Amino acid sequence: MSRSGRSTVLTALVLILAACAPSQPSSRDSAPAAGPSSGALAAPKSLSLAIENEPTDPFIGSLGTGSGTIAANLRLAVHQELANYDDRGGLSPMLATELPTQEKGTWVVRSNGTMQTTYRLRPGVTWHDGAPLTARDFVLGWQAMKDPELPMSRRGLSPQIASIETPDDNTLIIEWARTYPFANAIVGDDIGPFPVHLVGSIYETDKDRFGQLPYWTREFVGIGPYRLSSWEAGSHLVLTAYDKFHSGRPKIDTIVVRFMSNAPTIVASLLAGAIDGAIPRALDFTQVAFVRDEWERAGRKPVAIVQATHWRILEPQFRDPKPAEILDIRLRRALLHAIDRQAMVDTLLTGSGIPVSDSFIFPTDVKYEWVKDAITRYPYDQRRAQELLTELGWRMGADGQWFTASGDGVTIGLETSAGEQSEQEQAIIGANWHAIGLNVDLKVRTAAEARDNRLNSIFPGFSASAAPLTFENTTMRLHATSCPTEARRWAGPNHGCYQSPQMDSLVDSLQQAINPSDQQRLYRDLIRWQTDQLPVYPLYYNPQAVIFREGITGVRGDTQPRTAPTWNVASWDIS
Repeated sequence: MSRSGRSTVLTALVLILAACAPSQPSSRDSAPAAGPSSGALAAPKSLSLAIENEPTDPFIGSLGTGSGTIAANLRLAVHQELANYDDRGGLSPMLATELPTQEKGTWVVRSNGTMQTTYRLRPGVTWHDGAPLTARDFVLGWQAMKDPELPMSRRGLSPQIASIETPDDNTLIIEWARTYPFANAIVGDDIGPFPVHLVGSIYETDKDRFGQLPYWTREFVGIGPYRLSSWEAGSHLVLTAYDKFHSGRPKIDTIVVRFMSNAPTIVASLLAGAIDGAIPRALDFTQVAFVRDEWERAGRKPVAIVQATHWRILEPQFRDPKPAEILDIRLRRALLHAIDRQAMVDTLLTGSGIPVSDSFIFPTDVKYEWVKDAITRYPYDQRRAQELLTELGWRMGADGQWFTASGDGVTIGLETSAGEQSEQEQAIIGANWHAIGLNVDLKVRTAAEARDNRLNSIFPGFSASAAPLTFENTTMRLHATSCPTEARRWAGPNHGCYQSPQMDSLVDSLQQAINPSDQQRLYRDLIRWQTDQLPVYPLYYNPQAVIFREGITGVRGDTQPRTAPTWNVASWDIS
């Protein structure tokens, strides 16, 4: 369906749903409307926003089978880490007073390949129950994140840390087992903090219970600008400004986060004024553009921020694939040549400015200059695709369909998650492959199936996915240690279980490279291997967008590299 056709259908749905939606936000959920002289400026400020579904994954850590995405979008509203980026890639301390540097002696790189970094914590930081944050909370986070007895979907950099010393409550001395180029930028929850006073004793005595604690979701206690004050299952949660937040009380008093899995309902609610905004994944780019255009046609000035935050990919299955020839690079190259990726971008992301992808390095990234001439490119070429299939020994029958060398018919499985953009993407790829004579079996996973790590890892052919544009999430998609297995409770981002000693060596070396010349060489070698061997198919850089009504200020989108769109939520305001 063309973009204009989708807009017509969406408009019709919006008109129907808007008739059922409240015309004004409830007094509980948003700030009351007020004129300049009404006196309402002194009233509490409340913001209502939509997220894609009710979180089932933890606000911190990677426990359980959840994807970690939904709660992660809210994480920095309720919690913080040692450091974080801003929307322009600037790195700043959060819970640390300053970042380690070699000049100040707080980052020591030794000749034997080990390192030491020293972080000093902000004084006076408290958990939402009033307990003080201490260095021991980071030690607990590190121990839990690297613990093989806990079902972590990812372990991040925690295994690279040999030990953490805490000479006092406000000092962390981290000993690194090997060099790591981002040791001054611990922006995730790889070492917590986890509250020792709330969950420490349970970790020591009952690890099975530890992983199932309601603390991680509905009873969460953090150290961010907002505290979780209530959670109504199947409906919404409420975040309340934390009066003792170390950087000052947030400007908005209450944020109501509504669980809304139906995109047309979110669109209608925004246009009807029932909610104030939506953060990434609640709506795709096309839907955000529709709402923005409708508001602008009405003379309003909404806040709409579009960012390339993910690497959109297809993951081939490398363990017992069907057909088995997926293991043959000629088939993988043929199928990529057969995909019209530019037409896909033009159809799905009209007006976004997002380019087709060849690697996980975005063209505006400084590293792109290092690698651009090392990239193997696969232009849309149906004839070349069919030539490669012939090289496999496959033959085309009289009906225009392909048969393997042994005479078996060929069907390519292609799975994706539910959603307008992902399903349209799947349809385009399926049509492209069908056009060269291949049968394609399309499967759309339900929301529940998409949260099941096992089902995400046992697809027979290809599975569509998106990797956040961060160092860890892109490189570890290609590393054998990230292969999900039953023994690992199906945790890990390398869903197709690609395994290559050469790729592992490149990723491992890059994770330890501090010298810029070494980084440049390793990135070139890694991208050369990735684009030549195709452990994953690069499609395009997927944008995510936040949109808020006119009058919401301070929203700046996600960080670069991405961590959470709520990274500066304490600065948001309502005018």
